[in-house]
Amino acid sequence: MLSRSNFTQILDSLMSHKGVYAVVIASSEGFPLTFRSRDGTFSATDAEKTAALFSALVGRAQNAVNQIGRGDVNFFTIDITTGEILVALEDDYVVIAIRDKKINPV
Repeated sequence: MLSRSNFTQILDSLMSHKGVYAVVIASSEGFPLTFRSRDGTFSATDAEKTAALFSALVGRAQNAVNQIGRGDVNFFTIDITTGEILVALEDDYVVIAIRDKKINPV
């Protein structure tokens, strides 16, 4: 498991990208380990819900990829009408970044 300072570096790095307004680092079990929001509108409750939902989605994605025998899931993007959700899988945690097209568009 990464140290708290490593999580801070990950949060700082991702939050510096254009349009990213929230980042959640969750355990593989779906519990938020830490989160950051650009403007404070993304709450601890939002982080809990996001961690639980996307950890479950990661499990389904891994199962689907295993079923077709095409390797392992490392990263995926969900394109949504307002932006995108980026999900990266690490050894024992999941990093979820939410990017809004309206905030500092590229």
